Amino acid sequence: MSAPALTPESAVSASEVRTPSRRRELMLDIFAMNSFSWAIAIPIELGLAGMGWKEHLKVRLLAIVFNTLIARPFSLYRNWVVNRFGGGSALNAYLVDTFVFLSFQFPLYLSNMLLGGASWAEIATASITFMTIAGALGRPYGIYLDWLRRIWINRRPLIEPRALA
Repeated sequence: MSAPALTPESAVSASEVRTPSRRRELMLDIFAMNSFSWAIAIPIELGLAGMGWKEHLKVRLLAIVFNTLIARPFSLYRNWVVNRFGGGSALNAYLVDTFVFLSFQFPLYLSNMLLGGASWAEIATASITFMTIAGALGRPYGIYLDWLRRIWINRRPLIEPRALA
């Protein structure tokens, strides 16, 4: 029995092989946003803000919903900003990713804390802490997202690795 011949309709073009599906990019963005968010939130909410486990879990479950909804828009926003202002030095990569992270995430984090039932004192402490460490989070998230893109969808990072040094 011979293999069926490839017809033009059944052949996959080179551009289709290299272009990741929208669904795959969406899943990557959702995974990246939720995994990074939870890892960062644990020490902030439980340690610094003094939330209990029940309150933390309620806030994090809301965050899963929010993060799932905003993961792709955040990634598209980051792509847009990086394509216009990214590249160049490591300092530029840091500044661009920090701006993107803070300008997009802080209003959402504040809303999540309010909806999660955190007290005003907890919100103030967590917000100040979030803003203080945002400079330390934006670039690592950008690196994490680009790393996941390389291994998950075999895509070149938006900010070249030479800018990481």
